[in-house]
Amino acid sequence: MAYPLTPSNWADPISQSIYAGLVLLLLQTVVLGTWRFLKRIPPSAVTPKIIRIIGWTGLLAPPGIVLAIALLQRNVGSIVLLTLAVSFAPFAIAASKAYLGRGRELEWLRSKLSSFAAIGVDDVVVSPDIEAYSKFLAEATSAFAFQGIGAEKLTRDFAAFQSMVSRCGTPVSPVRLLLVSPEASWLKDGAARRGLGRSSFSDRQAQSLQRIARIRSEFSGQVAVRFYSARPVFRMMFVNRSICWLGHYTESAATPGQNEYAEQSNSSIVLGKPKAKAPDQQFYGALETFFDEQWESSRSEEWDFKRFLS
Repeated sequence: MAYPLTPSNWADPISQSIYAGLVLLLLQTVVLGTWRFLKRIPPSAVTPKIIRIIGWTGLLAPPGIVLAIALLQRNVGSIVLLTLAVSFAPFAIAASKAYLGRGRELEWLRSKLSSFAAIGVDDVVVSPDIEAYSKFLAEATSAFAFQGIGAEKLTRDFAAFQSMVSRCGTPVSPVRLLLVSPEASWLKDGAARRGLGRSSFSDRQAQSLQRIARIRSEFSGQVAVRFYSARPVFRMMFVNRSICWLGHYTESAATPGQNEYAEQSNSSIVLGKPKAKAPDQQFYGALETFFDEQWESSRSEEWDFKRFLS
């Protein structure tokens, strides 16, 4: 049986197989070295998918060549099988390492997920956009509360917001919105620090208040709005008294003159309410208590749905 890269006068099949196996192992060593080198190249130059294809193809090609030659020459003896096994060994080793590594990664991931679940972390929303807000509103079936700047992203999808108020807002337990007071100095200063016009946040909040007032006057469902004057740090949304979407605000713009909050917000953590823990022993319970205290302390700042609409 003749192999590539071996002299034709090597009549001894054992010698041919040994040398052919060494040549194939040398080629596979080159492939492995190239694979490791490509992994260090930035993703923009060579994508990880292409690197994986090159690596695994290079390791599978030699045993494939051996098998193809054996079948074409109808010579599948013990020496050929030995050569095939030797040429397949690097692929088997690489595959087993990848499998074991994936197993360790999965075990680490299970451990982390178990830890997150134990303290109530259900999910993370990396770049929440308007669609993400609308989906979160759709999950509200019995209760909803919000603390933030102006609820503009909530009310922008008017149909989704109005539908949520109709489901959740009752006279006994209205939808509660705790917003920055339109008279707070931060509203203008915060916009200016982001490189925006000083009225940028005020204008957005005014639009949101108009939508909320329209829901109050034209649709079913009860909604209550109160104001606070402190600098907003966290954005909190509570759904069904069991889920909290916790985000945060920043004091600078990613790019001067651009409002990074126009289409999406900073990353948010989705916290659930663990059933096996007391409210004061869980993140969700602590946040809900904090919001309730903020809400009660703002009782004197309840909006009458008439001011700030002009």
